[in-house]
Amino acid sequence: MKNLLFILLLNATFTFAQTDTIRLKNPGFEGRPMRGGERDWTIKGWTDCGKINFPYETPPDIHPQEFWQVKISAKEGKTYLGLVVRDNETYEGLRQQLPSPLLANQSYEMTLWMAHSENYISKSRLTYKEQNYQAPSFLIITSINEKCVVKDILYQSPIVDHTEWKQYSIKMSPINDVTHLMFMIFSNDEKPNGHILLDGLSDITLVK
Repeated sequence: MKNLLFILLLNATFTFAQTDTIRLKNPGFEGRPMRGGERDWTIKGWTDCGKINFPYETPPDIHPQEFWQVKISAKEGKTYLGLVVRDNETYEGLRQQLPSPLLANQSYEMTLWMAHSENYISKSRLTYKEQNYQAPSFLIITSINEKCVVKDILYQSPIVDHTEWKQYSIKMSPINDVTHLMFMIFSNDEKPNGHILLDGLSDITLVK
């Protein structure tokens, strides 16, 4: 009986220790470079929320391949993500279910890399004419459900307008337990066409 109790206590301690560090799947967005509109778009570990929220829109681009005149190399690994926000009030975002939830009233931290290309040439969703997607844009990390419905905003970045990769340190203090995260782009412009490049997400760690 004592041995059984010891094993149960050991397992409970191990489980708690595991939740201190949450490892995302494919945090560097590694995959085959492709435009968002290409067939059979997939990226390991991630789900395209745009397909659920905006079924007639394309998913994010996986760079680099000089799509849309973007010539920046990956910060980590071989590929990275390009997210856009459009003038028809749609935006791109990717979702991931966490292996362990972020718990309410706890604080967590992580880092990630972001950049902004001098050119991101694509057609406007309103005019069907080519535009440079340069509207001031920022990253938002949200808690969502399985249908990509936003529940809580956990982080909002400053405007990303630098052409060199810059690392951002992020703190999140959820008011409700978080089982799914979405990384999405937004802009305060009335009819924006903007973009952000994203790479190298770190583990999420509990702040003690």
